[in-house]
Amino acid sequence: MMQKRCYFIVAGLLFVIVGMAQRTVVADRVSRQPVEHANLYAKEGGKFRSVVADGQGRAEVTFPFHRLTVSHLNYEKQVLTRLPDTVFLEPLVRVVSEVTVYSGEPAWIRKKLKQFVREKERRYHNRRQVLHYDYTSQSISGNEYYHYQTDGWLRMPSPDTKGYAIHPLTGHITSVDSTKLTDVANLRRMLYEDFVDELDSKFISQHRFFVDYDYEGEKNEVSLVFRGKKYTDDRGRFVIDTARCVILSAQRHLGLKANKHLRVSDFMLSMARIISGYKILDWMVDYRVTYAETDGSWHPADIAYKFFFKTDDNESDESSEEFTRETGGGFSNMESTVAIRSTDIQPDDSIAWKPLPRSWILKYNTDEERAYEVELSHLPATFSLMDARKEE
Repeated sequence: MMQKRCYFIVAGLLFVIVGMAQRTVVADRVSRQPVEHANLYAKEGGKFRSVVADGQGRAEVTFPFHRLTVSHLNYEKQVLTRLPDTVFLEPLVRVVSEVTVYSGEPAWIRKKLKQFVREKERRYHNRRQVLHYDYTSQSISGNEYYHYQTDGWLRMPSPDTKGYAIHPLTGHITSVDSTKLTDVANLRRMLYEDFVDELDSKFISQHRFFVDYDYEGEKNEVSLVFRGKKYTDDRGRFVIDTARCVILSAQRHLGLKANKHLRVSDFMLSMARIISGYKILDWMVDYRVTYAETDGSWHPADIAYKFFFKTDDNESDESSEEFTRETGGGFSNMESTVAIRSTDIQPDDSIAWKPLPRSWILKYNTDEERAYEVELSHLPATFSLMDARKEE
């Protein structure tokens, strides 16, 4: 009898411990640096619960779990049965902070990059192309889980077409909330924030460049690391084929200061702050891309994009609340990938294209622009509610 009592007491204590708030830090196993905004979540007992690590990798798990998943776009997913003081994740890509760089910038770098800027228009998007895309996006926040997959035709920008356009063939949403709609915001971000497009004369003047001598690539391939001169939270690396003068792949990390400088008008931000107390508290982007050549034209082939956004908005109005309902609200923590491939099958000339405008964070919108945002939130898709009682 005494043994049984002890067993029940111990079991009860374990349940209390698991149910209490537990703190941890998520870190890179190789560099030992904190991993910003990793997801920690559990799907148990018919409920989905999660927490997002902060900018220093710190997280507080306030819900009980038997199996806790820790994930980040740039790292291998890890499933835990208990939470250690530090969770080390295995990187899927070479993180910029690991790269060994040397002081001094070789003189040839800027000369080669300026040549790339002069010649990129005839190498990238230089002809009308229709390719196939496969887009997947996931959002995890609090009790919210959202997963969207769609594929179809992607019309690339070219000298005779403006911007990107899609024609979805399939679409499926999985969520804990039946009100969720189709969200292509990250698809738009990753296409329009393309590294090749943003590598221009201004980019060259605003960054410092270093050779990554540890990189082992093919002949004529060089890996360059870059750092923002003004904003230290703008950094990355890319591989350039110096013989053909093309970018083969790139990674970029942008933090709050760099994103605000690049993506939002100072005037708009000031006006929003005055009118409603709107303030951007955190804004992080992790982006990586590889490029491919199809019929003599280079284009993004595989893109991965993590977006984390946090604001403080003291006021709301009826119009903005209605717009939020009509568009599904959008997501502040998204991880997305897209694969873009050539295909022997081409769509009929009569198909209807959905133009993809740039995704915006803060701007004045016309009624027409708002209506089209609603239209993009209602693309054809099947829907299923996630069963949180099933383990991954």
